[in-house]
Formats: sequence, structure tokens, C-alpha cells
Amino acid sequence: MVKNTMFNMPEKKYRWILLITLALVYFFVYFHRVSSAVISKDLLYEFGVSALSLGLLSSMYFYTYSLFQIPVGIFTDTIGPRKTIAFLTIFSAVGSFLFGIALNFNMALGARLIIGVGVSGVWIPALKLFSRWYSKREYATMVGILLAVGNIGALSASYPLAIIVNDFGWRFAFYVISIISVFLAIISWVFIRDSPEYYLKKTGELKNATSNSNKQSISKNHFKLIFKNKDVWILSIWLFVVYGALLAYQGLWGYPYFRDVFNLPKATSGFILMFVSIGMLIGSPFVGYFSDKIMKSRKKVIIIWLGSFILPWIVISFFTAKINIGLLYLLSFWMGFFGCGNVVVFAIIKEQFPLEITGTVQSIVNVFPFVGAAFFQTFLGYILDLVGGTQGVYPVAAYSLAFKFVFAFVIAVFIMSFFVKETLTTD
Repeated sequence: MVKNTMFNMPEKKYRWILLITLALVYFFVYFHRVSSAVISKDLLYEFGVSALSLGLLSSMYFYTYSLFQIPVGIFTDTIGPRKTIAFLTIFSAVGSFLFGIALNFNMALGARLIIGVGVSGVWIPALKLFSRWYSKREYATMVGILLAVGNIGALSASYPLAIIVNDFGWRFAFYVISIISVFLAIISWVFIRDSPEYYLKKTGELKNATSNSNKQSISKNHFKLIFKNKDVWILSIWLFVVYGALLAYQGLWGYPYFRDVFNLPKATSGFILMFVSIGMLIGSPFVGYFSDKIMKSRKKVIIIWLGSFILPWIVISFFTAKINIGLLYLLSFWMGFFGCGNVVVFAIIKEQFPLEITGTVQSIVNVFPFVGAAFFQTFLGYILDLVGGTQGVYPVAAYSLAFKFVFAFVIAVFIMSFFVKETLTTD
């Protein structure tokens, strides 16, 4: 009955169903990405592990997510976006359930790994679906909407999750997410169709349809062109550092920093971290417009954005315990707003290569931000343990040293940004 109703629907109306379905699934991609911060103290207490181990647990998402980017691209091109999203969303459901029932740290680590695999299968298939279902003038708008929904998911993993964990416990939250994920896998299977050709054939509206999905071969010369381009490496490192730094703060260590240094309650800490997502929610569409219409430049914008991104790291690195609580809200918003220069980074990558290999280039570059997130979350945990703490509580000196480590990396990549080629022409 559902399928019959859907196939009798005009294509323009169906596209709204497609967008809503993808948005619902993508919501939990970002939710899982930053949820570890709010439940960090619960995990430290329940499993009795060190900060380094907690960093490894949180970063397992990013290791598996980044490793599965290329396989997900292959699945998308062979079995199709619909099957890829539905099958891998089941993986995330299983991972969420196993995380909720985890009897020990190793089981939680394995569950987090499974979650990373599951949520890795949404972004790339969604981009392919947008390219098939929407025109070039609609494509960027759809991607922007999807990113906005992702940041709403991140918002929900801060203050709202903190409230749920306070009232019902962290295990209950992941049981509920597991059930929701199963439901999302089902609706993905029911409502997503890989192309208008398939959909319109079912409605009887299309005659003599031809597929636009011609296979494109990638040669060794293409890969040489990619790997010999210095900007590919500079911008990959850019994403590694900036996204890694942002997720180290938002996704894990910002919350215990607020707790240990300022003695803030869980709900307040979650609310402060929510401002990172608010900053990204506003900053992501703005930075693209600023680059296209105001500055009419790519290179200048990534330099301005990264220069501004340095400021909150100066404050928390050198004035770690001397910050007004109200200023933490502004610093978090600022970090989110100026941490989304990746929108322009991907535009630079796209504009430097022939159309037939831009997907390959961007999939390679897209591995680096998640490896960066995994690296920074784990290494900051190592620094905290190096200084030492008591029963999961770390002193000001530990956080100050950890943040200075990030600050040094951000300064280095800021200098590298000046050597990137300008790609936005003024003609």
C-alpha cells in the first residue's frame, strides 16, 4: 500500500519524501559523532578506564568511518545508494544496542566500531542521490539542508542527551537509538529509490528512459594527477587538523574540561557544547556565501576562517582556568562558526580537477578529517594521563598542556594555508 501510494505521487512531491528520509538517517550520523562527550564521566566510572582508553573508545567511530569511505563509495556505485543506506543503518542499530548492553570496556569498544561502520554509509550515498534527483541549481541547497540536519543531530547529543542521561541513564539512551535506527533502515528501504528512471518507470510516466549513470574509469594518470598536486596534501592536512581539533573539543574533551576545571554540572556543560553546533549550523551556509558573493575568493576565506579559529584555542590554552563561564558559550559558538571552513576547502579541491575525477579526489580527501578526529581525541587523552589525574578528574595543567598541543598544530596549518592556490576566478 505504501509503495503504491508513493509510486502514484508526482516526482516533485516524492523528492520531499526522499530528502526527509535522508535527513532522518543523517541526523544520527552526527549524533553518534559527538555523543561520547556527555557520557564520558559515566564511561570512566563504569568501566574504570583511563583518559587514553576513553579517547580510544570515542575515536573508534572515526577510524572505522574513515576506513569505510572508499568501500561505501564502491557499494554505492554497485549495489546502489538505497541498499547501502538501509543495510549499513542496520549495522548502526546493532552497534547501538551492543553499546547499551556492554559488559566491559572491550565490548563497548567493539560496539563503537560497529556504529562507525553503520553511520559511514549515509553521506556518500546521499550525495549520489542528490546528483540524480536534483538539478545543478538545487544540489548545493540540498547538501546544505542535510548538513544543517546533521548539526541538529549534534545539538541533540549535547544538552538534550545530558538531560536523558541524567533521568534514565546512558544505556537507556542507546537502547532507544537502536530501536529508532531499525525503523530508519526500514523506511530507507521502503522510500528511497536510486534514480528518477527507476521511479518513473514504476509510475508509467517515463518512456524510453536512458540512464545517466555511465560508468567512469579512473586511470593511473588520474591518480598521479591527484597525488602530485600539493594542494591536495595541504588541504588534507588542513581538514585533519581543523576538524580533528573541533571534534576533540566538541566530541570528547570539552565536557570533562568544563566539569574538572569549572565544576559545572552535566546539563550546563552539554548546553555550552551545544553552541558549537549552533555555530556550525549558522557558519556552514554563511561561509559558502561569503566566499562566492562577498570575498569572491577561496584562498582568502580559508585563511580568514582559520585565523579566527585560532582565537579560542589561544584563550583555553593560556587562560585555561581564568575564563568567565559566560565566555565559554561565546568560545564554543566561535569555534563552531569558524571551524566549518571545510565547505570552502572542498570547493577548492573540486575546482582544481577535471569533473570526471572530482568525486575520487574528494573521497580521498574526506578520509583525513575523521582520521584527524580520531588522532586528536586519543592523543589528548594520552597527554591528560601523562600529567596525571585522580579517579577520572584531571588538573588545570593537564588541560592546558593538551590544548597547547592542538594550538601548535592549528598555527602550523594556518601558515600552510598561504601556499594554497586561488581557484575562484573573477571573470
